[in-house]
Amino acid sequence: MNLFYVMPIVVAAAVASSCGDDEDGGLGGSLRSDASVFYYNQITSNGADDQSTLTADVTLSGDDSDSVSGVGYSRDDEGPELRVRIDEGNDNDDNSVSLEGVNGSGGRLFRARVNLANNSNYTAVSYGDTSFNSTGVAIFEQDGSDVDSGARFRVINTVNPEDFNATGFSLRYNDAGTGTYFATGLRLGQATEYQSTNAGSLNLVVARTGVSPEERFARVDCSLSGSRTYDVILASEDPLNPPLSENEADGALVLYCHPQERN
Repeated sequence: MNLFYVMPIVVAAAVASSCGDDEDGGLGGSLRSDASVFYYNQITSNGADDQSTLTADVTLSGDDSDSVSGVGYSRDDEGPELRVRIDEGNDNDDNSVSLEGVNGSGGRLFRARVNLANNSNYTAVSYGDTSFNSTGVAIFEQDGSDVDSGARFRVINTVNPEDFNATGFSLRYNDAGTGTYFATGLRLGQATEYQSTNAGSLNLVVARTGVSPEERFARVDCSLSGSRTYDVILASEDPLNPPLSENEADGALVLYCHPQERN
């Protein structure tokens, strides 16, 4: 299996917090080290009248804290950046932070406690469906190294293969031969390893893992620019009507290609 992933983090208690003041102040504060988390909300709410139950108020808390309110379902827009200083005073023994989200009604969406590092960028993606009380968040470090040519990308999956009676998704380029997958067994909240391409667009086939002949769920695509690294999110096109069966998948899944922060 060709995967790098973070295990899904299911719903836990959410804690309110507010933006921390810059204790250093002035020039010293502007030069301090911190970590940045870019957040994307792919939570769905099957059958809901509107998106209020999936809109997230998110707080990132470490040695100080940052927050953002009213983040709706993420599509092509850049995710909001939350910055936090990590307490690394004890040889990195205490560098954990808390990322928490609640909806506009105060309902708990996710909470994760993870170890981050100052001077690093991360991507956080929330997923799951509020109607099933099964929402969570996954956090992945970004790759800040240069891209000499073409584009580099990884795919982060926010669609549950179990809704299609599948153990996982297999991904291949649309013009690759059947069975030529760069990732297999991709589950909810997981990410593939980084891939490289010289194409200006990404056109992928999403198939069922472990069957032959190939059983394809959907074809999905998005645009890329050269010399960039991307987080490519596999998601539902309609957050209020996500596909819940194999027959509903084709045409209901999309890719959102988000360029990572340049260092």
